Amino acid sequence: MSQKPTRQRDPGKEQGEFGNFSRLLDRLLAVPHSKIKAELDAEKAAKRTRSKRVSSGHASGEKG
Repeated sequence: MSQKPTRQRDPGKEQGEFGNFSRLLDRLLAVPHSKIKAELDAEKAAKRTRSKRVSSGHASGEKG
């Protein structure tokens, strides 16, 4: 006995917390991987330059 395929509801019509979650998930999954990767790479580069600046700004191992 075959079952009817279940109809997927339009996520825009969902109400409440589940509807909010569905809309958020749809927006999140719509972002291309390349855009996310580019932003992560830029953030890593900024952190690297920031940490180099901070570590070179003080004398390590010296007592005052």
